[in-house]
Order: sequence, then C-alpha cells, then structure tokens
Amino acid sequence: MNLSYKQSVEISKKEKVNRWGEPVYGEKIVYNNIEIEKRPIFQTVGGKREVKQKAILTIFEPQAIPISTTNEEWEGARVIDEDHNVFYVEKYEPKYYEENKLIKHQLNLLEGRY
Repeated sequence: MNLSYKQSVEISKKEKVNRWGEPVYGEKIVYNNIEIEKRPIFQTVGGKREVKQKAILTIFEPQAIPISTTNEEWEGARVIDEDHNVFYVEKYEPKYYEENKLIKHQLNLLEGRY
C-alpha cells in the first residue's frame, strides 16, 4: 500500500451522458485536507496482464465548500490528483463521529476509464 498525503485533488461530478453514451462532467472543484491510499490490482484482459491502481480517498472536514453525502451524486465522478493520475469514484461513504457529527468522506476509486 502507498499512503500519501496530498495538498489537494480536483473532482468533477458526472452530470449526464451524451448521445454516444459518454459521461459529461461538470465544473472541477478543488478539495484540500485529503489523504490517498493507493494499491495496485492485477487483471488479465484479453490474455494480457494489466496493472491498475485502486485507491481510497479521504476528504477531511471542514471544507470550504459543503460536500454532498449521497452515494448517487458521487458515483462515476472523476478525481485528478496532483500527479495528474485520473481515478473514478466507485463508492462513497460518509464517516461520522460519536455524536453523529460528520468528520470525513471516504471515496473508493479505480484508475482509468469509468
């Protein structure tokens, strides 16, 4: 596993799908105070071995912009880190403190095309 503390990431949520079935992304929003844990996954596609990255992105509260806590809104969003790696959100999960206070947002990411 590769845990890295980044200064920020850019996230564009999927707004719609065009007539060719390709996603159309909205405005890029920069989130600070984050951490990314990356790990390789190995797949065989068409007889060839491929290596991709899976990652867990944690966005800590507070943020300058309020963050939605609905999984549907996050699914398929595009995440670009400081190293220009492109990931797509597979799953979103809010994390709460004991008093039901939101403390962080966890997004499961997959490298490559969604």
